[in-house]
Amino acid sequence: MLGPVALAGLLAVTSAAHATVVERIVATVGERAILLSDLRRRAEPFMLQVQQTVPVGAQRNAAISQVYKAVLQKIVDEELLEKAATQAKVTITPTEIDEALKRVASQNHITIEQVVSEAERSGMPEAKYREELRRQLLEAKLLNVRLQGRIRITDEDLRAAYQKIESEERQQLNVRLAWVVIRGENHSVADARKLADEAVMRARSEDFASVARALSEDPATRSRGGAMNKSQPAALPPDIARNSLLLAVGQVSQVFKVGGDYIILKVLERDPSNLPDFESSKRELSERVYMDKMAQARRVWLDNLRRQQHVEVRL
Repeated sequence: MLGPVALAGLLAVTSAAHATVVERIVATVGERAILLSDLRRRAEPFMLQVQQTVPVGAQRNAAISQVYKAVLQKIVDEELLEKAATQAKVTITPTEIDEALKRVASQNHITIEQVVSEAERSGMPEAKYREELRRQLLEAKLLNVRLQGRIRITDEDLRAAYQKIESEERQQLNVRLAWVVIRGENHSVADARKLADEAVMRARSEDFASVARALSEDPATRSRGGAMNKSQPAALPPDIARNSLLLAVGQVSQVFKVGGDYIILKVLERDPSNLPDFESSKRELSERVYMDKMAQARRVWLDNLRRQQHVEVRL
């Protein structure tokens, strides 16, 4: 197996008189051999980006290695899709490619000529760009044939997606917490858990600050009703931050352990969210969940195609 330096430099073996191109097979899909030269041609636009953005040295070598592996994976997937498309008699016409090119231009508010020019500047001549469009259209049509009707999106899926986005945003928002701490070292395990269960029940039905003053065993915050200073989640201990992200303002957590201590949290305040509410987000969430599920289904389907073909990667 070639290392990244060798792979990046394996263009030719040069003598004083001439250069002889070195060729080798980097993968096989069924009877189709994928050559190093195939891989290098497909990787050219990405290599151009690497050369422009990654410093020379170990970092660039690592980036080159990752590019080759990713592009080779893409080529293998494409070969599997081509074989499946042939079996299913699915094809793409030049007219469909022309229409796709028009859509790309329209979506980006530029002309077709500008799209082609931009592709050429990134290292992809028009013929290669049109071939890439053909591959994308073929995959989309084939996936539509094979997977259409199998993707189901439930309200639970949408809520889970919204909660994930909400949690991601909360990681960037300042938050002010209060807590009740039951020190495990001060009690037997059974007694500490009993006190923590009592504390969480009272914290949900009584004034949290009063419960903290009565039961919390953290001397630094007890007199303040368990209130901490406002901070970003990243500045908090990981277990505290993780549990705080699950809570809306005013909510009280379940009991959880940090080391030997039992903790109950309440979110007192948090910087305002910029997210629209769940109901307003449903359409966008549906599209996101659909794309995620389609990507998962695509990967499972391709893995099944791999098992049906002889696939060997030698890179």
